[in-house]
Amino acid sequence: MLTGSAKVASVQVKDDNLAGHLQSPEFFDAQAHPELTFTSKAVNRDGNRVTIDGEITIKRHTETAEITGEISDPIADPHGGERFGLTLETVVDRDKFGVSWNNPLPNGEPALSNEVKIVAELQLAKQG
Repeated sequence: MLTGSAKVASVQVKDDNLAGHLQSPEFFDAQAHPELTFTSKAVNRDGNRVTIDGEITIKRHTETAEITGEISDPIADPHGGERFGLTLETVVDRDKFGVSWNNPLPNGEPALSNEVKIVAELQLAKQG
């Protein structure tokens, strides 16, 4: 079983005002819920493709999720070891996690989609 977490403060967007709003109680409520977590149940690898089934927790609410990604070719690091990258992503319904703030556009449609892509870019070191 693999587990991982990410600080809500690490969420990146291109608009500084939106970045601050995402940390507020209307979205992630970073002060009360500073981390997103993931726990795997099964990991499958086919060449460089990885599929991980598990559970993601946001704002103390847990849902099942399938995370997919690709492993980069290993490279030598300055310390004589090997490192590789792993980019993982999944799509979740933010409303299920209580991240439900929205604002209607002039045409009545919601400004934000409920489906949100979560991307994690990892750099890993090969061990012994």
